[in-house]
Amino acid sequence: MEMMHIYVTSDVPEEALNHINDLKGVEAGNGVIVGAGEPRPDENSVVMFYQAEGGKGEIRIPFSCIAIADEGVLRATMKRTGEVTG
Repeated sequence: MEMMHIYVTSDVPEEALNHINDLKGVEAGNGVIVGAGEPRPDENSVVMFYQAEGGKGEIRIPFSCIAIADEGVLRATMKRTGEVTG
């Protein structure tokens, strides 16, 4: 399972990210959630997994709260290949 970087919209309060950050195996703060997860289009969400007392726990992040989701991209570059005309 890939590590995902979920960049949330500005509507998501930092307090909510602090609560997610308290879950073992997930890091959250400054508008980003990092952890193992998978998209669930049928549920309109991304499921992030964390370590709970009884095994594996899940938290769902609704698509409506996600600005960008990066599924394990280690490095990316952008290059302008043409001129911009107006």
